Amino acid sequence: MYRQITINDIQFIRRGESANMKTFKGNMHDYIFESKMYANKIIENRKNITQSFIDAFNENIQTVYVTGAGTSNFSPQSSRVFMQKVMKVPTYVVLPTEIINDEYMIDDSCMVVGISATGTSANTINALEYAKQHGAAAVALTNDFESPFAQKNEYKVFIDHGVEDCSPKSKSYICELVTLCLCALEQALQSQKISEKEYDEYISNLKRTVDNLEYIAKESDSWYTQHSNELKACERMLVVGCGANKGNIQEGALKILECGRFQTSFYELEEFMHGIYHSIKDDCYLLYIANKGNTFERMIRLRNYLSEFTEHQFVISNAESGYHDEKSLDIKFVEDKDFYFIEYIVPMQIIAYRIAVDKGINPNIPSDPLFHQKMNSKFI
Repeated sequence: MYRQITINDIQFIRRGESANMKTFKGNMHDYIFESKMYANKIIENRKNITQSFIDAFNENIQTVYVTGAGTSNFSPQSSRVFMQKVMKVPTYVVLPTEIINDEYMIDDSCMVVGISATGTSANTINALEYAKQHGAAAVALTNDFESPFAQKNEYKVFIDHGVEDCSPKSKSYICELVTLCLCALEQALQSQKISEKEYDEYISNLKRTVDNLEYIAKESDSWYTQHSNELKACERMLVVGCGANKGNIQEGALKILECGRFQTSFYELEEFMHGIYHSIKDDCYLLYIANKGNTFERMIRLRNYLSEFTEHQFVISNAESGYHDEKSLDIKFVEDKDFYFIEYIVPMQIIAYRIAVDKGINPNIPSDPLFHQKMNSKFI
């Protein structure tokens, strides 16, 4: 009989100061610029980091479910397609409550991967307990091996993003993306789903992508400065994107809302076409994540149409796309077809931080540091 874990079930004593104990003395902006260093560190140590994932992935696995809440749900939303491509196993992203509430058929043919960077997310811990009790292989991805999440699971993967002592997550999100891709790559190589040559090419492309992150952050900073007077006045923003940026538009909208604390929503491009356009007025800001691909021209067509209703429109795109207007952020993305989503989140992280500061908000500190304790949503 499945029973949810409560705080009384967790015997948890920290030894010294963990990487996840929050004093909120860190700075989100600094952490964004650390993403390249930590992501490269994960790539270098990929064999050790991913071994537990490979060990848990037995020959019976026919379906992979990845679960987490908030940021840790959005990272697999973007990496899922690549994971499925190389592992050649159907891969889905679900909420922890959907697993706990028995909305999916979890059994011994499944692997359930839970993500909690802090290792304290109550429902993610409970989702993996449910998965194990129903015979599934369960793997915990966390940055804290002393956390309740790590202690309760045999198979665990270290998300090595270092200290992130502030409320909004930035480098941990990027490190989750990279770690998930590497888990899939190493499993695919181990099971001979991909060749050594293919593996080496993927790793090379991933490194090129990660090495571009600091440049993107600098360019985004410079661009924001040019448009700060307009952006800091925003009180309603819609983020639009598609493809593997699906997780990024969710995470980007969350970051802007979390930092700037004004109404921010996200919409997949096709979803936007069905009714959302009716709500656009002159006080609405739109942020388009326009990666190269089959939908690029459609994204620009939408931008041009909505210019009749608002002048506050900002397109983030590859400098090589050929599109440019006076407000667009044109960056030389690597834009690898498999890993471009790792790059496109960075401008939104910078925008979120800078808008908050311009509005007189300290984005590093949550509006209520005791929220999770009041809601029993984390074991802290």
